[in-house]
Amino acid sequence: MKSLFTTSALFIFFLLLMAACQTSGPTFSKRGEEYRSAREIAAAKRAARKSGHRKGKYAGGVTGTSKDRTSRTRMPSGNLDREVATVIEAARSYTGVPYRWGGTTRVGMDCSGLLCTSFQSINVDLPRTSDEQSRYGTEVKPKDLREGDLVFFGSSKRNITHVGMVTEVNGPSDVRFIHASTSLGVIENNLYAKHYQKIFVKAVRPPVF
Repeated sequence: MKSLFTTSALFIFFLLLMAACQTSGPTFSKRGEEYRSAREIAAAKRAARKSGHRKGKYAGGVTGTSKDRTSRTRMPSGNLDREVATVIEAARSYTGVPYRWGGTTRVGMDCSGLLCTSFQSINVDLPRTSDEQSRYGTEVKPKDLREGDLVFFGSSKRNITHVGMVTEVNGPSDVRFIHASTSLGVIENNLYAKHYQKIFVKAVRPPVF
């Protein structure tokens, strides 16, 4: 008798379990939605993020600006020389890439590597180090800076340790340059911000422009 009762109880439990499995909703979908697996949902989220990034990149110009720091991804001005515009566009495509000593890829980039990689977009091979790049071209005065010029920083002309490239000249105290910052990665800043004026050494116009 006891064995029959146990068997009946197990059979009833099994039927209840089957009914629950058949009526429970999908684990990764909301009520009323078509079932999607966790992998499909993750893929959809990645696609949405990429779509949003593309819209933000080209839709409105400046994103996240400040007085001495910008994160601009807009296209270069249409009145620029085509080669200058191409190099600036290439450099800006690396905006946000973290700093990495010796880096020349989207995994990580250093300051001179950013310029080497950007100039390769017009088939120009720059010297690899910032010190060597400071001798590649003709020195120009700050008041004569224009887009595509290289700007150098350090303690003196004999000790250049950092380089960037001018991307916009908006006025006598607003000259934007792109560079690979050790703390913020690839970013654009105002050359006339106090910090950069303290360490600015010289500017050079590459012979290709």
